[in-house]
Amino acid sequence: MKNKRRHGKNPRSRVASLYLLSLVLVLVAAGCAGSNPVTTARLDEPFTIGIGQSASIADEEMVITFVKVIGDSRCPKDAVCIWSGVCSFEVSITYRGKDYPLALKQPGLTDQAEDIFFDYDLTFRIDPYPSASVPVDPEDYQLTMTISKS
Repeated sequence: MKNKRRHGKNPRSRVASLYLLSLVLVLVAAGCAGSNPVTTARLDEPFTIGIGQSASIADEEMVITFVKVIGDSRCPKDAVCIWSGVCSFEVSITYRGKDYPLALKQPGLTDQAEDIFFDYDLTFRIDPYPSASVPVDPEDYQLTMTISKS
């Protein structure tokens, strides 16, 4: 009897090809997972980051990540309100290798707000300011912050 030759690839070569393809996909996915660049900032200089973005403070063991906006009840700039409202948001500060989740607030009708973290003064503002005619897309929020030594 003659050996019958199958048309197409050997089953072992198919398995090897699938393995290679899977490996390439995993490497591509891993490369995309860390694609959010980290901004480098300095003390006493403002920096701006969006949701999910981070800033590393030069010469300090500190990285700040803008996690999310918890709520924004600030009075829209084109409306009349009896309460100015507040924008609450969460940042994560990695300081000296330890993570600190921190909820911050900026009152409505203010240009910026302040808070303290260890020996650092945090001055910040959230943009865009809400408008009654144009709702804010949550992905459009930007945090501008300046960090100073107390």
